[in-house]
Amino acid sequence: MKIDKIKKRDRERTKGKILKAVGEVIEQYGTDKVGVNLIARTAGVNKVLIYRYFESVDGLMEQYVTSGEYTSTTGDEFIENIEPIPTEDRNKALTDLMHTFIHDLRERKATRDLLRWEIGTGKSILSDAKNEVANRVLAKIGEMPDFDDTKGLMAFITAGIYYMVIATDLRSKMIDIDLHTDEGWKRVENIIERIIHDVKNPV
Repeated sequence: MKIDKIKKRDRERTKGKILKAVGEVIEQYGTDKVGVNLIARTAGVNKVLIYRYFESVDGLMEQYVTSGEYTSTTGDEFIENIEPIPTEDRNKALTDLMHTFIHDLRERKATRDLLRWEIGTGKSILSDAKNEVANRVLAKIGEMPDFDDTKGLMAFITAGIYYMVIATDLRSKMIDIDLHTDEGWKRVENIIERIIHDVKNPV
């Protein structure tokens, strides 16, 4: 039994090294260079292990999206640790979630590069993985009070965040919001907070 635990721990450690290497490869070489050989070399493992643990590059990328390497809010540990949230606190929980999401995307160039690659190639496997994660998170947090389409609202806000964060690598401003400063992003965060707090069903 102890040997099995050691093997499982070693396997998880190796998988973690491989997933971390995906981000390193994307950030250093770009999405076009994502492949088994380079990822294995970066992780310092035999490429056979990538096929053993992930089956294919697509399988590896799918697990990368659902790992904490992509964003902290997509990792299993983050989702599992979400405690039951009282109805009156859900607006704040969703606001905090969006703020953390923005911070992660601003800090992780590899994730932004992967988003652009996903859009450009139409890789549905990544979209499917992200949708699954989002549904798990929202199921743990629960529906907003006084509004009957929390998922629709989160999809709309998330899409806006995606576009604005990707734009930071290509332009300095969006209208008059400085995308390269914390002050500019604080304005965005304030708007998101107001939208989530104030949205109501029509009377």
